[in-house]
Amino acid sequence: GCATVICSDKTGTLTKNEMTVQAVFAGGALFKVTGIGYEPKGEFVYNDKAINPNDYQELNRALSLGVLCNGAQLIKDNNSYKIVGDPTEGAILVASAKANIWKEEKEKDFSFLDEIPFDSERKKMTIVRSDRDKIIAFVKGAPDVLLDDCVSIEEKGITRKLTYEDRENILKVNGELADQAMRVLAVAYRALDDTSDKYEAKSIERNLTFAGLIAMIDPPREEVKKAIAECKTAGIRTVMITGDHKNTAVAIAKELGFFKEDSLALTGEELDKLSDEEFTKEVEMIPVYARVSPEHKLRIVRAWRKRGEIVAMTGDGVNDAPAVKEADIGVAMGITGTDVTKEVSDMVITDDNFASIVSAVEEGRGIYDNIKKFIHYLLSCNAGEILVMFTSSLIGLPPPLLPIHILWVNLVTDGLPALALGVDPVAPNIMKR
Repeated sequence: GCATVICSDKTGTLTKNEMTVQAVFAGGALFKVTGIGYEPKGEFVYNDKAINPNDYQELNRALSLGVLCNGAQLIKDNNSYKIVGDPTEGAILVASAKANIWKEEKEKDFSFLDEIPFDSERKKMTIVRSDRDKIIAFVKGAPDVLLDDCVSIEEKGITRKLTYEDRENILKVNGELADQAMRVLAVAYRALDDTSDKYEAKSIERNLTFAGLIAMIDPPREEVKKAIAECKTAGIRTVMITGDHKNTAVAIAKELGFFKEDSLALTGEELDKLSDEEFTKEVEMIPVYARVSPEHKLRIVRAWRKRGEIVAMTGDGVNDAPAVKEADIGVAMGITGTDVTKEVSDMVITDDNFASIVSAVEEGRGIYDNIKKFIHYLLSCNAGEILVMFTSSLIGLPPPLLPIHILWVNLVTDGLPALALGVDPVAPNIMKR
């Protein structure tokens, strides 16, 4: 009820976490993908014409890489499809299935050897597979980060050196897709020479061949826009902290109504360049943080607290636990949250929905109000009794109230009315303060 700042993750909390691939950039061409949800029904469109994806080698390769570097599964269940695993990875499987590229079939040709899981520091993941006589590392991750590890690009079946112009063009397309509130992933690969039992990120995730970009949209939750407007009237600031591209985060924030013309958005890299003093001064102007790591979340919480704000912080991963613990109100996710985060949090929201946090603030304010009413009533009643006793003893009169009288007054006039005040319904204007 006392919260003045809510720091929230984007995916799944402000958005639905129902990813749908809408575009693939491969071989210098941008292909649009139709269809929504997890049903693998839709078309690939190029230059406003429906195409057969199998006729475009680069498109086929980008989708195949997305499938082979993937931990999710697309399962048919009673004539409908569902995703087991991460929704982002699931969206790639659905898009690939629209092109008749199925994970189960691909895995027959490329057997699994090892996996280097995604983490928020590297912002990428790798799966190493064996193709009979070859060992290949399939990598996907944040485009701006993954591009730094790429040295070549495949175009029209030929692998050539990745030039400065190529990089600029890829980043431009990435920016344009992110401006449309899309989450964009890059896919790349590399043939490995050694056949060691242990594969490490440092040695594998370099000298990669860039294959393409896969862009998907995660629509905002309908109820969140209303909840954020409610926060505004209640004097509560909303702050979005995400690992996505800055443009994607800003586009969603604008759509939800908490990014103004004079607002700023910072990436983790830009945040690292600011001293704690500089950051604390500017923190009020920054409602959006993108490409951040768990350490940045901790800095954000501390900067707001230094300004005397009461901070609620959401988190789900193990790495979020320090920031959740540091916040005045730690909020763990009930669906995607890890046990560690739930243990250190003060509150668990079972539906991972931002609107539920706002409902909790309203409930908290109501409880806070009732406690104040309860205490105010009891103090005023008892103050009257004390004043009568004190005045009579001061002027030498006999006690006007005996102990049994005081007990009777407390029992009859204090207990039940005070309990009634304690369960008063929430005032209708409580979120307009």
